Amino acid sequence: MRGRMSTPQDILKSTPFGAGLNDATRRALIARGRPINIPGGAALFEAGSQPDAVYLVLSGRLIVVRERASANGSTDQVVGYIRAGEIVGEMSMLDGAPRTASAYALRDTNLIALDARIVARLMAKRADFAAGVARTILRRARAPAADGASAPPRVFAIVASSRSLEPLHYAEELAREIRTLGKKTAVLREPMSGDEADMGEGAFHAAEDAVDALFLPCRIEDSEWYRFCLRHADRMLVFARRDAKPASPLPLSPAQSSPARRFRLVDLVMVHEGQDLGWTAAWAREIGADRIFRWRGPRSRARLARTIAGRSVGVCLSGGGARAYAHFGVLGELRRLGTPIDLIGGASMGAIIGACVAMGWEEKEIEARLRDAFVSSSPLSDHMLPVVSLTRGDLVEERLARHFGDQRIEDLPIPFFCVSSELTRGAVRVHKEGLLRDALRASISLPGVLPPVVDGDDLLVDGAVLNNFPVDVMRARHRGLTIGVDVARAASIEADAFVDPPTFVGWVRRNGLSAAPPIVSLLMRAATVGRPLAMGAEPPDILVAPDAPGVDLRDWRKFDVAVAEGRKAARIAFDAAAWLIAPYCADATEVRVARSEEVVVA
Repeated sequence: MRGRMSTPQDILKSTPFGAGLNDATRRALIARGRPINIPGGAALFEAGSQPDAVYLVLSGRLIVVRERASANGSTDQVVGYIRAGEIVGEMSMLDGAPRTASAYALRDTNLIALDARIVARLMAKRADFAAGVARTILRRARAPAADGASAPPRVFAIVASSRSLEPLHYAEELAREIRTLGKKTAVLREPMSGDEADMGEGAFHAAEDAVDALFLPCRIEDSEWYRFCLRHADRMLVFARRDAKPASPLPLSPAQSSPARRFRLVDLVMVHEGQDLGWTAAWAREIGADRIFRWRGPRSRARLARTIAGRSVGVCLSGGGARAYAHFGVLGELRRLGTPIDLIGGASMGAIIGACVAMGWEEKEIEARLRDAFVSSSPLSDHMLPVVSLTRGDLVEERLARHFGDQRIEDLPIPFFCVSSELTRGAVRVHKEGLLRDALRASISLPGVLPPVVDGDDLLVDGAVLNNFPVDVMRARHRGLTIGVDVARAASIEADAFVDPPTFVGWVRRNGLSAAPPIVSLLMRAATVGRPLAMGAEPPDILVAPDAPGVDLRDWRKFDVAVAEGRKAARIAFDAAAWLIAPYCADATEVRVARSEEVVVA
């Protein structure tokens, strides 16, 4: 195993907090603090408790959670992740109020507890310590989401769910793929001895410090090594055969009853061996999978490696009626650049086009299907006298069934999500499993134009109502480059159509029953004109905003015009951000391979 044992001094020096301290202050922190160890799944402190110490993390990983009231009752909001070299609990310690959040160990975590009197003395006598605490508080107050982004997972448990799956093979394959991205990797093998003491905590932490990604291959079994892997992993990747039904329950946490268990980040990797018996959804539910990946050939392996390495490309597509054809032009430019798409999602018509990509269809097939479903005849031409909507929705449902059939979201070749709006609770619904056509039907159910989707006690309508541009959802699902395409920013409705409008009968006489009346544009624009981004969400890394003048939201026949506008806007945006997108393009691979490190296997 390469790399020397990191001392507490080394850990402090390597972090923003510790780097601002002088050597004497660092020595004082280590000498005066109480060393404590929190096993994975245990609470360091809980909301409502009285603050008695500030904690400095030496190794491991914590999650800080705040309880928040919602329409469904109380839910937990992730405040941030705390890694080695960071402090936690400082705000309550300074103001003396009860703690407003809870902190749990996601893995075995070693800390130093600085009691109240020691903190007071350090604040009074050591200006660098006081300044470091102040900077930490200001940083977290200004950008609370940054704590999650600055603490990416580094230790990954590669968990085989079957004796026929070899976890070491998958770990080594992923290490090789990640090596081509210029990242350092290591695979930590199970020791020959079954004694956990022989595994060497010091050697483990040295291995972690030396690499960008450390893999722990293991099987689901009653063994010390499996428990060691669970307690030390930041994230788990469960490999499962697509022809095998999951056992229940699967022990994926060292403390099944711990509140921290629901925050364990678990991905499902479906191995394409044997027949596809449709067990993906069952596996996802059993392990509480955050994301689902395929292990089927070089492309799927490369996609998973990029996601682990934080080098994935996510594309988010907004709603916008017929103007969403511009998305197709933008996607064409991405293909031309050789930029992979590792995750795609969106709202309303953006979800429709994203689903076509997630199906794995090539450019010509996507165009042919869009022309068949939307361009050749309007999907909103089955008008009726409105009771709940202007159209029956039969045409939309027939076309979704014709093109997407019984495809399930969790079985798509490329990870996909779409959003709809729950009117009953006023909440965004993120669809990441279930029948694709059902999710798309909900995502495009514009109020007043299409009938809403009834799902139990929930009433689902167009995702554009609450989040027409779900960049926040995309960012929560990967750490790489996020490209957003918003076709609803520019003016997409003209006032002339609403000056001295005809009666319904007059409109039908002039335009026929198949033409969508102006009220459709009015309702579409009313739904998409709101916030371009969800409240508090960061913008995408690259924003493409096609203007598409002259393309109304209901101009379903103007496919070629909107596509051309999308291509033009994409070229401008990608040229302006060439420095950002270039490392993700196909021609950057050889450069990354030349810089890569060999796989380290201990």
